[in-house]
Amino acid sequence: MFYLDDLNRQLLDILQEDGRISYKDLGERIGLTPPAVADRVRKLEEAGVIRGYRALVDYEALGFPLLCIIRMKVPQSNETIDEKIASIPQVVEANRVTGSDSHVVRARVRNTHGIEELLGDVWKDGDTITNVVTSSPVRLRSMGLEATNAGREPNR
Repeated sequence: MFYLDDLNRQLLDILQEDGRISYKDLGERIGLTPPAVADRVRKLEEAGVIRGYRALVDYEALGFPLLCIIRMKVPQSNETIDEKIASIPQVVEANRVTGSDSHVVRARVRNTHGIEELLGDVWKDGDTITNVVTSSPVRLRSMGLEATNAGREPNR
């Protein structure tokens, strides 16, 4: 585990909200010089705490308004289901889970026909329960690292 000090928690919270912020602006917000910020960011990248930077795409604006959550119950003997799920381009996230289901998949589709096509790829592998998201009171967001004391050494 990589331990974070207060400045690194602040730095990560800001970067999670704005990955394109300049080192100058980031330094002004947390009270460090741009070279000091760059050094901290480099160390966090090297430690694997920062895994990358990406654009958040509004799939609705691109014609994929339906977010589906698909719970799957796939027999353990099916060793290829993970690869099959990963090969479906509409799948934006997939997780193996504990409990009665084996997988929870999130996918974006254009319409109900798109749901049926997507499910057609996996129905023969096991049982599915599909929900269509009607609203998102909490959209995908960053976890507040300062608020949760993430990365703090034990006994502090």
